[in-house]
Amino acid sequence: MSIALLTEDEFLHNNRIGQQQWQDSPITWLTLKAIGLCHEQRTEALNLTAESYARTIQQCSHVHSVRWRVKNPQHLMEKIVRKTQPHSPTFNAKYLGINQYNYDEIVTDLIGVRALHLYKDDGLTIHDYLINQWQYEEPPIYYVRSGDDEVFAELSQDIQVKIHPAGYRSLHYVFGSELQQRRISTEVQVRTIFEEAWTEIDHKIRYPNFSTNTEICSFLLIFNRLVGSADEMGSFVKQLAIEAEQRQQALTTSKNLTENSAGNMEYLFQKLSDGTKKITIIN
Repeated sequence: MSIALLTEDEFLHNNRIGQQQWQDSPITWLTLKAIGLCHEQRTEALNLTAESYARTIQQCSHVHSVRWRVKNPQHLMEKIVRKTQPHSPTFNAKYLGINQYNYDEIVTDLIGVRALHLYKDDGLTIHDYLINQWQYEEPPIYYVRSGDDEVFAELSQDIQVKIHPAGYRSLHYVFGSELQQRRISTEVQVRTIFEEAWTEIDHKIRYPNFSTNTEICSFLLIFNRLVGSADEMGSFVKQLAIEAEQRQQALTTSKNLTENSAGNMEYLFQKLSDGTKKITIIN
């Protein structure tokens, strides 16, 4: 449904926002709808920017695949409501006073791009590629699991490390670009394919109805640990393949040296035999 035709009640129902939550937010329906309408009108131009980012990132050889999206207008409006509730866990003071003229300066994920890779150590190579393409507006953040201490020593000094409460590992960037004389932020996330699968399932199951359900959150945590183990196994298998190839190359080199040595010995024996025959004839 077009934002122009959307009513306040329809918005609250579509996005599961209760009356108490709505009343807790200081933003008015008039302002919220104006933001949604402005964003809706700019979606086509934002799509072009998102595609440009995706094409550039896909050129990195360590990137397996790229996903992108432009934030849905109603999802943007729902996020603003969550971020402007003073006593909620999602509250963010920078969202206070948001309107249709400044929302693109406040919301950093109007465009979202995900670069997926196979092995967890590929993420740092992709980091080097990204910072050579664009200047980030905020220092990159590496969200890690509790217990991921071994990765810290390998990181560039410009990367902030944060323990993610839900327990997933992902590099996050905010890059800026000019669009219709306005500065637009693009959020780029870099993670493994395993992490992507878990994140999608976690987001669909946990939100918006089960974020406080202890049993479901416990099983999601177990699932998260399995994903971490899968990433470790992927890196282990990769290293095994490298070592197996190195052994094969060493065997091939050794075989070639042995064959060359045998050929040289045969040649020397032949020369010696020819020399012996010549000496016999002379005598």
